[in-house]
Amino acid sequence: MNKALKILKVLFFGVVVVFVLIVSFRVSKDIKKKLSYPNTYAIQNVKTGKDIRVHNANYLDGTKIILYSHQNWECMTWELIHLEDSTFLVKNLYTQKTFQPESTPKEGVTLWQQSMGGSRFQFWEFIKVPDEMYLIKLKDTDLYLTISSDENNSPIVLQPKQNSTSQQWKLVRQNPWK
Repeated sequence: MNKALKILKVLFFGVVVVFVLIVSFRVSKDIKKKLSYPNTYAIQNVKTGKDIRVHNANYLDGTKIILYSHQNWECMTWELIHLEDSTFLVKNLYTQKTFQPESTPKEGVTLWQQSMGGSRFQFWEFIKVPDEMYLIKLKDTDLYLTISSDENNSPIVLQPKQNSTSQQWKLVRQNPWK
């Protein structure tokens, strides 16, 4: 009985070691992949220094897109996928989803997270302005990403062009792995 118990302990330990090795290999591979993304940025508002984020890092479609204090987190990192000219699809590194207006685009409409599906409301034009800043316009509209407040968790809304730092954004290069 004592010998059988020792054999079971050794087998259990072996299974645990194999499991740990497999998990650590997968995690290491995932970290290397994320660190190698060439086009990942925090999208930071010039006026506030705060970034665009999926509220509470939620995976669900329909989750609000908000303003939040800068962190080097995946949920605040966006991969810019070039479509044409200055037009991009913007994919969240953490949720693997994008954002779009929550309803028909018009002044004051907020943004929410959606699965990437090729909707024309998911295409964003990055219009360069002086000092490496951008206006971000919903393609084929005259509506721009605009902060609604300088508070954390405040919604990002669509507004006509205002020539204000509330509509100016910087791309802050980041490759978070956690």
